[in-house]
Amino acid sequence: MQLGATISLDDAIALGVSAAPIPADKPLSDAELLTLRQKYAAAGITPVQTNGYCNLVATDEAVRLENIAATRELLRKADLAGSRAVVVGGGHRDAKVPRDVFSAHPDNWKPETVELLAKSCRAILDGLDLKTVKLTIETWVMTPLDSPQAVKRLVELVDHPNFGILFDPVNMMNLERHFRSGPFIAECFAAFGDAIVLVHAKDTGLQPEHFTYKMAEVPIGTGQLDYNELLRQMAKREKDLPLVIEHLGQPEEYAAAVRHLRGIAAAEGLSFWVPAKG
Repeated sequence: MQLGATISLDDAIALGVSAAPIPADKPLSDAELLTLRQKYAAAGITPVQTNGYCNLVATDEAVRLENIAATRELLRKADLAGSRAVVVGGGHRDAKVPRDVFSAHPDNWKPETVELLAKSCRAILDGLDLKTVKLTIETWVMTPLDSPQAVKRLVELVDHPNFGILFDPVNMMNLERHFRSGPFIAECFAAFGDAIVLVHAKDTGLQPEHFTYKMAEVPIGTGQLDYNELLRQMAKREKDLPLVIEHLGQPEEYAAAVRHLRGIAAAEGLSFWVPAKG
């Protein structure tokens, strides 16, 4: 496993992590994408993620097909840049806002929605000759990918070597999982661990002052997520599987998260792999 953060290339170098997003979704020429790839390689920074969030299960068929075409082109560009993943959310079935990336709707969790998502993924990948990048769907409890079983089913339905999963355990939290996050993480790795392309790192906490409950992201180490179990599970996979810290603000916040994760790894007798430069 390797450690990264959702920060710029220069900030990743300064922070001392080995993985960061690469902005292949920006309006860059093919030549500029190749130059960008060389900059990451020279710095020893793995370009782990390019954002391609869109709705691949839209009720409006024209929107769904438009998003399929756009994602195919983004995969081509991201592959030139050497990106590991074009990340897309699981989408939604809210007919009122088909172009929105996320929306809670009861049809999101119907079995046929996972089937439609798989159909869209296969259409995106059909005929593409990709060298480094994978179409990668992020887990989230508000989307069709709300459980280990749903994720496993999607992986089996797509059944393509250039397809993978972004595992975000915090995005999948509910009350029951919150208090048993270690066993839940282990369950996810057992169900679809071989398909994981990268893992997002943040933490989750409950705000007890609310009469029902409110679950919110909190700084890594101040919440309930069992990072000991997460690192143990990741260490069993490929040595370059990235753990990517996200959603923090100031550089010192990222630095604190890095120190915390390195401390957990050391306590577990584990270490983060670092790629060679060039």
